[in-house]
Amino acid sequence: MQVNAILFDVQSIQKYIFANNKLKANVGASYIVDRLFEDVLCKDVILKLESGADIISWKTRRDSITSLPASVYVAYIGGGKALILTDNDRVNMIEDIIKTFTSQVLTQYPGLKVGVTTGLVTLEKDQFKSDERQLFKQLKDNQYTLNPILRPANTGLTTICDYSGDTADTVVNFGDGERLVATSFISKYNAFEAANARLKKDLFGTEDIEWVFPSEFDELGQNKSTENSKTGINDIAIVHIDGNNMGARFISCDGLEERSALSEKVATKTLESFKALIQWIIDKYDVLTNNLELKEKMLPIRPIIVGGDDITFVCNARIAVQSAHFLMQELLSDNNGMAIDSCAGIAVTPTSYPFFRGYQMAEQLCDSAKAKMRTYNKDNEVNESCWLDFAFLHGETAPTLEQFFANEYSSLTGNMHYGPYHVYNVDASITEKDIFALTKLLECTHQFNLSKEKTYKGELLAHNKIKELRSVLQDNQHIQDLFIEQLEKNGKRLPDIVGWDGFAKRLWNEVKMGDTRELKTPYVDAIELMDYILPGLE
Repeated sequence: MQVNAILFDVQSIQKYIFANNKLKANVGASYIVDRLFEDVLCKDVILKLESGADIISWKTRRDSITSLPASVYVAYIGGGKALILTDNDRVNMIEDIIKTFTSQVLTQYPGLKVGVTTGLVTLEKDQFKSDERQLFKQLKDNQYTLNPILRPANTGLTTICDYSGDTADTVVNFGDGERLVATSFISKYNAFEAANARLKKDLFGTEDIEWVFPSEFDELGQNKSTENSKTGINDIAIVHIDGNNMGARFISCDGLEERSALSEKVATKTLESFKALIQWIIDKYDVLTNNLELKEKMLPIRPIIVGGDDITFVCNARIAVQSAHFLMQELLSDNNGMAIDSCAGIAVTPTSYPFFRGYQMAEQLCDSAKAKMRTYNKDNEVNESCWLDFAFLHGETAPTLEQFFANEYSSLTGNMHYGPYHVYNVDASITEKDIFALTKLLECTHQFNLSKEKTYKGELLAHNKIKELRSVLQDNQHIQDLFIEQLEKNGKRLPDIVGWDGFAKRLWNEVKMGDTRELKTPYVDAIELMDYILPGLE
């Protein structure tokens, strides 16, 4: 049976969500995108135009359909897309749905871009996949058509919004006085309370909870001064995690019901994994309060996107790597027949750092991890692997990740950034051969940190020597050889890490990945992590 189809797509999602330096607006924007189709398209538009429309059964339907359950049927929602089907008696409904929905988006959520295409799809499995693929192609082609400019342009005669890059077109009171802001910003900011209520229900089942999620970037437990803290670190981290090859998994679905089921399973798996992360943080709260400056019951993490296979959150920089590691392992665990392989990028920045730039770097780091994943999979003839990369951004940074690493981590000998790092399932056996395992980097950092304890009297090099090591690695081979000789004379050694014997002897080793070979060292990454790993979170 052939039916009419409308395919909607939210465009430039990341730009819409992260183009603000106000956490409440970021959270509100994410909520708008997440609820746009179910709340606005389905409830506010479709049900008002067709009261008998079926907007919910796709979530639980597992049987094949050869005819529509209703004259207007929601086939699936997920990944920023929605597929709506209508029978042949409701052809006139297509234009009404599109016109009403897009008009509502333009007026309620200025700055949010929605793409749309229409066509025909066959419900039978053997033809549905091909028809759906054609719809996606049309949708992509439509992106290159003209989009009307509906917001005031930035000119020399206009004022820029205090919190976004858009032109300011209204005045609001934020408590500290009147501000010139963009209407697009206001709609995001005003959605925060609804977003916060929804977050509590999703993660705890109720709004009535004692735990508090931060609403400002400076509430993540940063150590603002050295008077009452051990480190004085005033950094946050932006963590971006993306599922691997999820597009291919959806394309390979055999029929509409399989596509709908996968969309729901992925969303459920992502949410349950993040719930596990929050519970882990709560279970470790005593460790956190001993090291961070947290308000009572304040969690040092704020999720911004938790949808589909896409997760982005901001957190205290000192828990970022361990939190991302835990979450990736949760996603990887095969619970209820669903496991998600993923890659992650972590950008550590000062609290005042431009948030959108930090997010862009986190996204580039995630892309770097995915590139390493593809090379590793090909070299080792495996289908999947998970990888994580990170960077510390202090001061002005280069416009691209490659330029950043070239400026900050190149030395006379080789590459001082060793990542991305391989993330394994919690129960996996890690071989000596895998020199990129994240657990090996964490163990190296742990051994470095032992030297900071005043009571430590082992063979590991002293704390001052660890700090010296970073500058030594930037110097020539002669200086590095002298450093190793001095360690041996003093009966000291570098951390004992399985598979890293070559690094312990020479500081550097030739590393092969794909068709490239280069000299690399893992010690700079380990040194930089020393203040960003909390003992007790293992």
